[in-house]
Amino acid sequence: MKIILLFLICCLTITTSTSFGQNNSTSSNLEQLNSLKKSLKKVSISDLGATVSASKGIKAYTFGGELQNKEVLQSKISYWIMDPESEIYVDTNNAISLIIFLKEEEEVVVNKIHAEGLKNISEEDFLNRRIRFEDKNYTFYGANNEKLMPENALKKFKSGRYKVDAYVDATDQFKMAYILKMTQEQLNQGEDEAMKIQNDFEAKLKGTPFPDFTSTDLSGTTHTSESIKGKVVVINLWFTACAPCIHEMPELNKIVDAYKENEDVLFLAFAQDPKSRVDKFLKKHKFDYNIIPDSQEYITKKLNPPAYPTHIVLDKNSNVVFLFSGYTPQAGEAIKSYINSELKK
Repeated sequence: MKIILLFLICCLTITTSTSFGQNNSTSSNLEQLNSLKKSLKKVSISDLGATVSASKGIKAYTFGGELQNKEVLQSKISYWIMDPESEIYVDTNNAISLIIFLKEEEEVVVNKIHAEGLKNISEEDFLNRRIRFEDKNYTFYGANNEKLMPENALKKFKSGRYKVDAYVDATDQFKMAYILKMTQEQLNQGEDEAMKIQNDFEAKLKGTPFPDFTSTDLSGTTHTSESIKGKVVVINLWFTACAPCIHEMPELNKIVDAYKENEDVLFLAFAQDPKSRVDKFLKKHKFDYNIIPDSQEYITKKLNPPAYPTHIVLDKNSNVVFLFSGYTPQAGEAIKSYINSELKK
């Protein structure tokens, strides 16, 4: 659970007001809800950028039309916003005005009928197997035993709001998993643990010289601890079966493009996988960093990140000024901010 939460843990700035909607009769709420939806624009959390704001009249409804009071809304807003099952609507100022969410009790599995005859494995074991959600040999289920489309299962998994209950057959081959929503209490416990791991990782590396290395990228260019000095270096730690790593690549490519004319900025991606696997991966996915394959030993022994992807920014003296482990839609904005800050020095 700790690693999964690190994939998705987000640092959001949420501005709210005391002017919240009040409970009403459910019969009239559905009419009000449908009318409200027509006046707003539906978005995803990744559409909102680094700062998430809420309008003064923000309201929250269940899909059944139950309007939430201000106390519940204040205590649950972050949980609802980051849940991929929620619908988010913004006003003309791009401030969240409406959240429609699934009640926790609606995500309860009474009997995991599809797990019969299989062996349960830990979440850590599941992650270590680097399972690809789109693999046709695997099946994923949600609450009430409904089969999930691969893209929906992956979306829930990446949100950090769901736990994985995975199963293997008698030959230890992964077969299926339930993707189940965690309660707020479970999330709070997991996020506390995840934050401690992240803080320990930062304490070890931030403000210190990046560990010495000599590595050759896919183009044949050799990069060393000495050759990168004088540049702002943006580093990505990843592997080809890392779903969150793949998901963020289009955003990272935009950052590379934004600085393509600036010779003082260098992008390096240390991949755990061997060159042959990376070459095969790049035939389907575009990743514009200078990719250094066969980096597993260096990553695990010199850096040992708590999760993937991990982002690191070095100043022109090769000291670590920023690092973050785990997927978040706001990573790109943070990276650009640190690049610009270091370039001005």
